[in-house]
Amino acid sequence: MILLSWGGALYFAAQKQDLLNIPYPHLFINEARQWMIIKINESIPEKDANGFAQALLMGVKTDINKDILKAYTQLGIIHIIAISGMHLDILFKNALFITHWLPRKKFWLGLELVLILSAVWIYTFIAYASPSVVRASLFFSIYFIGTFLNQPKYTLNCIAAGLFVILFFDIHSIRHIGLQLSYAAVIGIHLFYPLFDKMLPMDNIILKWMWSNMCISFAAQLTTLPILLFHFHQLSTLVIISNFIMVPLSTILLYALFVLILTPHQMHFSAYLGNWIQNYIQWLNKGVVYFYEQAIGTPFVIQMSALQVVGYYAGLFYVYLWLYQRQAKYLVYMMVIFTVISLIKLFSL
Repeated sequence: MILLSWGGALYFAAQKQDLLNIPYPHLFINEARQWMIIKINESIPEKDANGFAQALLMGVKTDINKDILKAYTQLGIIHIIAISGMHLDILFKNALFITHWLPRKKFWLGLELVLILSAVWIYTFIAYASPSVVRASLFFSIYFIGTFLNQPKYTLNCIAAGLFVILFFDIHSIRHIGLQLSYAAVIGIHLFYPLFDKMLPMDNIILKWMWSNMCISFAAQLTTLPILLFHFHQLSTLVIISNFIMVPLSTILLYALFVLILTPHQMHFSAYLGNWIQNYIQWLNKGVVYFYEQAIGTPFVIQMSALQVVGYYAGLFYVYLWLYQRQAKYLVYMMVIFTVISLIKLFSL
């Protein structure tokens, strides 16, 4: 409630001018971005694969094939190309893996903090500091700083505090669709994923990984669905399946691109890896276009009003309480909300 109150105060206080401003390091970031583009151009010469690699790694969508972009959009997996928490999660975990050998003393832990946060924010600026990647960077920064200070971890506080910081710098970013989808997805994953994952315990490692991946996709879709329908008025019939398949495949590609960027030019491994990445991207995009062209890939057209969005989230809140506390009264509340919204919709026609 305190954060909501401050958010409301910020909204009215920063209508004409942002409260804080940080100078963007244009010279350094432009040079770093240009260096990465040159490396990709030298290693991945094919035009469509090159454009897709730049979009996936840096968010540069000017050279991506429009038909491929449309296929990803219609199948509900456009977030794979957008720089998001998935990119920062890979960078953050691998940076931690590299620095874990440092002594667990206060000085070295502070050095680890500086190095990791520097890497995260440099990549954020290279990716044009879009709202979704800034959200992820703030989350990792707040979480890691809290860990360094031995503070108790509560994920929703990290998410809310990140949004609070964003409002200081740009109050109007709250209307950005990418930011709305990013926050909706991460909240859905952190709330619903643990509940879904516990429903079907497994001992088999492969089946457990597949079930976990399905739970993450379903949890994210639950909370992003009304925003997508409100803004774009369509829903892909393959959205769950395509996310289940494409997220792991795109993660492999992202790891390969990070390795490619860090590999020196002098090593022949860079050329071999670039050729493998090019073939992998072509195979990946052919599969996406194939499913898009099938009749089953045609999206449904569904209109959703602002009132329905509010009703959906209110009902989803009671679904979460039911899953968390196992009390039937919350299902009754959910049904009442959806019934009222349905009646309003019926008599408004």
